[in-house]
Amino acid sequence: MFSIFLINLIFPFAYSQVYADSLKEIDIATSPHKFFFDITNAKPGDTFTKVINIENNGTKDYKYLFSNSFLTGSEKIYNQLELTISDKSIELYKGKLKDYEKLESRNLKSKTNEALTFSINMPYELGNEFQNLNCEFQFKFYVEGTLGGTLPVDGPKLPETGTNTFNILVAGAALVLTGSTFQFFLNRRQLEKES
Repeated sequence: MFSIFLINLIFPFAYSQVYADSLKEIDIATSPHKFFFDITNAKPGDTFTKVINIENNGTKDYKYLFSNSFLTGSEKIYNQLELTISDKSIELYKGKLKDYEKLESRNLKSKTNEALTFSINMPYELGNEFQNLNCEFQFKFYVEGTLGGTLPVDGPKLPETGTNTFNILVAGAALVLTGSTFQFFLNRRQLEKES
């Protein structure tokens, strides 16, 4: 039994750039940064292992997270794939790929990196009904507190730093204009009486 699968693991990194004295405070990157797994001609029982580097190129320490989502292709094969994620010392996740949503946030100091090992396993018991199926899924890395993290999807909200000065100026201009108009008509009426 021989199956052909295509699995693309895409890592579009999310980042937030904040400038203080022209330096990036927060800057996350992954290496590789586009396609992580690109597998063809796979068969049941195969395991594919790769290492990804997560880099903190900014000037601040931060916590990062990463999540998983199905993109396109066959959910039937996606639901069968097994995923193992580990760092240099412990196993962080082991289970079905479809059940992996996101890992707890991980600390990453400024100007350092961390290597994580990802293994995708195609269970040995997969039958002929899985032949020629393919799927594409995505792991998304982001800094905690940035877009994709804990801030709203539509972007960070700016603080309300304005005052009511503009509103007061507009109200004052309206009062002056109304008073000037009223005074003009009073003066005109007075001149008509005197004539």
